[in-house]
Amino acid sequence: MAKSHSGAIQLRRVLRLFGLFGHPIRVVIFQRIGRVPSTAGELERMLPITRSAIVQHLKLMEAAGLVRASSEGRRRIYRIRPDGLAPLARWLADHHALDAAGTNWTIGSHGQ
Repeated sequence: MAKSHSGAIQLRRVLRLFGLFGHPIRVVIFQRIGRVPSTAGELERMLPITRSAIVQHLKLMEAAGLVRASSEGRRRIYRIRPDGLAPLARWLADHHALDAAGTNWTIGSHGQ
């Protein structure tokens, strides 16, 4: 039972990440702060949305563990968390291995 519960938790994390990256502006924000850590104001100058919308996207990504913010004076600098994509990377690796082995799998099987 514990393995099943753990698998369900991992799958929810993966689905949450897929959902977050389902919004194109989040993909752009993630890519930009991956190249250069930035404040919401700096991102606003590069993107066609308001600062408050950017902050909302950043909060969602921060809650999911994709980004982190650090304070430098009055500025909040957003950076990519190196381990933020780990659940997604593990899920993809598991399913790539199954595909390479010619194994039939379905969503939710997670190699079990």
